[in-house]
Amino acid sequence: MELPRRESELITRLRAWAKARGRSPYGNVWIPLDEVLGVFHRIPHRNVAEAFEPAVLAGLLSALESNGLIEQTRQRTAEKVSLPLKVKLLAERQRPAVPPMPMWHPALSWLATSWTTASSKQRAAYIAVNRWLKSGPDLFALPLRERCLEIFGTFGSEEDYLMPEKALDDLNSGPLFSDAARVDQLLHAFRPPPPLITETFPLEDDSRYCRVGNGDVLFVVENATTWWSLVESLPQEHRLGYVAWGLGGTFRASIRAIKAKHGITQIRYFGDLDTSGLRIPLRTSETALELGLPPVQPAEHLYRALVSLGRPRRAAAKEASISTATAVELAGWLPASCRASGVQILQAGNRLAQEWVTYRYLQQSTDWHADVR
Repeated sequence: MELPRRESELITRLRAWAKARGRSPYGNVWIPLDEVLGVFHRIPHRNVAEAFEPAVLAGLLSALESNGLIEQTRQRTAEKVSLPLKVKLLAERQRPAVPPMPMWHPALSWLATSWTTASSKQRAAYIAVNRWLKSGPDLFALPLRERCLEIFGTFGSEEDYLMPEKALDDLNSGPLFSDAARVDQLLHAFRPPPPLITETFPLEDDSRYCRVGNGDVLFVVENATTWWSLVESLPQEHRLGYVAWGLGGTFRASIRAIKAKHGITQIRYFGDLDTSGLRIPLRTSETALELGLPPVQPAEHLYRALVSLGRPRRAAAKEASISTATAVELAGWLPASCRASGVQILQAGNRLAQEWVTYRYLQQSTDWHADVR
């Protein structure tokens, strides 16, 4: 039953008072009368009839109690219109049922004591990591986002992990995920530094974030993790002058920074296989041609590896399924061997994150070396 305005305002503000003090909506909360009065006095137009205010509040509290939202203590003030010394704010909702605990991999068995108190987000992550560990994975150390994609993109649900490579970006609570060093050790992962954003192209070893050689090819990578993995895996012989971090859609603007002194005769690109991941190089190529620069070309062997290694996942709402004509147009930029797969992925509203092409693959395979020579 919908409450009248003042009763609705009062219960909403009492719940906000409890939330601001870290109280759980799943438990009862005692609120002293002084605090109840403070909340009541902040209700707009609480007493338009200019009645005796304690009587107004007493009526609102009685209404909330009769609706099963609060309980009033028997101990009351001694005034003519008495008020309860405390009000019990009843639980806003029932605590969700705790799902059955999984059979733990030995490395996670210590989490058993935390299962009932974990949040649903933490439990979903524990389950995915547990399944990954029990699958007998290759423990070659990977950058954290690549490992997250491997774990949560394979063993996590699409409902929980729309972008599985970012699963741990904002999960830093609980006995496991609050300890970054412990997470990295358990997952055999590490956290590479992001590229420096600079217009200089130094050759010193500790500033390899832009210049990697004296070649005439600019290689652009959409995401920072794959940028690091590729730079660290370059063969000794290559044609690259620079490896740049595309930083998403900013690539179309930053391409204007290329000058004749950089000696670039080819621009190659590798990014996510989704709607925006293909629009970026397509539109940037148009800009490049307008500036008299070479067109942006796909890294053929890396895209083939992505199609072969990746597991398509549902794309975000902004990457929703598109028309056949648009899918064909966007996928037409891909290498010929990847176009049919590209059209299928785009039309289904799916995506392939480029982190499926991992540091492990780049270190252990030489097939992609043709893209940098």
